[in-house]
Amino acid sequence: MRAVVMRGRSLVVDEVPEPVPGPGQVLVETVACGICGSDKQALDYTDEFLQASRDSGVPTFEFDPSRDVVMGHEIAARVISAGPDTAHTEGQLVVALPWAIDHVGQIHGVGFSNDFPGGYGERMVLQAMALEPIPDHVPPHVAALTEPLAVGFGNVARTGIGPDGTGIVIGCGPVGLGAVAALAERGVAPIIASDPSKLRRDTALRLGAHRVVDPAVEDPIEVWREAAAPGQLLHIWVCAAVPGLLNELLYKAPRQTTILQVGAVMTDDVIRPIVGIYKDISVQMCMVYPHEEYAKTLGRIADGTVDASSLITDQVGLSGVAGAIEALRHPDDHIQILVRPDL
Repeated sequence: MRAVVMRGRSLVVDEVPEPVPGPGQVLVETVACGICGSDKQALDYTDEFLQASRDSGVPTFEFDPSRDVVMGHEIAARVISAGPDTAHTEGQLVVALPWAIDHVGQIHGVGFSNDFPGGYGERMVLQAMALEPIPDHVPPHVAALTEPLAVGFGNVARTGIGPDGTGIVIGCGPVGLGAVAALAERGVAPIIASDPSKLRRDTALRLGAHRVVDPAVEDPIEVWREAAAPGQLLHIWVCAAVPGLLNELLYKAPRQTTILQVGAVMTDDVIRPIVGIYKDISVQMCMVYPHEEYAKTLGRIADGTVDASSLITDQVGLSGVAGAIEALRHPDDHIQILVRPDL
């Protein structure tokens, strides 16, 4: 099959072996796949990316960089074939939590594995239990936004925040915009969204932010101080991977703030814990969110609660992936770029 292959720290379009499903798995063809910031990080910081898996003892995202890797994990797909032990039928349109289990029981991240290619290729193997059917009226390429938006919704849900809370979202890519929409859904006020891109700031306003900030011009915490009522507690979702930002927030945030680090800083970072200790600040590193938020987020897309289609700023075929990733390094003009092998 044709695929965009990470090879020698660069991306090339080539023919690769067809994936073969095992027990409890389905073979699918890619309809659309979003380009995620973590894909750029795996390409730009391959050694650090792999070392993080080894250092944390979490092998899910380990691969051999000397072998081909087909990235892409924000997936919408069509079932080609399903084994007798699965409930999915040929032709069914699905989205999927991007994981699969090998023959020895090890979980792999689809798109971050030599053996489980992702959505930058024509076909994939996915775990049947990880699939969610796409409702008939939802364009499947729009449903590909489920995964990144669910990360935002899920990491808001994990806090249990309600209408008496306040929130700042730093970084308004699809994950951060999902967090903005989730806070709006819960009646949180005020919601402050910070991003250098005017396109992304305008989108955050449309999804429910009360104030937006260009961090080069204003400090989101100072804007929050102007908007919040006395005594309101603050949650900050850091959906950007900016070295030094966490430490800066420890200094600037008010007492009893909760900081949720969602953006993956790939290098060592330095914080001064005593500042956060004196201010009783909680810091939570975010990986796994409540599982049910994935299906709920697909439901939000289906019922129009979240206008996911408006986040799609470009769609490219396999030959356009390398250029699209380059464009996302300077995201003033983009929110989400989809890879569609049929283009």
